Amino acid sequence: MEWAWTALAHHLPSDPAVWDPSGVVAAVARHQNDLVLVEGQPEPDVAWRAAALLHTLAVCPPLESPMNEFYAAAATRSYLQVAGAKALPSPQVLGDLVEASKQRKADIFAVARELRGHLGADGM
Repeated sequence: MEWAWTALAHHLPSDPAVWDPSGVVAAVARHQNDLVLVEGQPEPDVAWRAAALLHTLAVCPPLESPMNEFYAAAATRSYLQVAGAKALPSPQVLGDLVEASKQRKADIFAVARELRGHLGADGM
């Protein structure tokens, strides 16, 4: 949780009002769950965890701000960096995934597949 709040403060320094902190809590809890793994993916499945953050923050926006989409993309990119991803999806790709999630055009499985494509064969 501390990391998620730090990422929020780092990426949105204007200190937006947190409208629903349970959205951040839900994203972190879903991100920490490795029960849904893709066969052949190393543990932890970094793409799945990143997708969980992105998808949950897009679908359950925590901020009373138009910056929700930016936070979802920035937190996901930050997580991938901390997790040691060698290649990172572009901000445009992350923005498109946030928008597709928000509009219910992409579920967490689709987001994870897309992220794996940008992270390489082993998800890193």
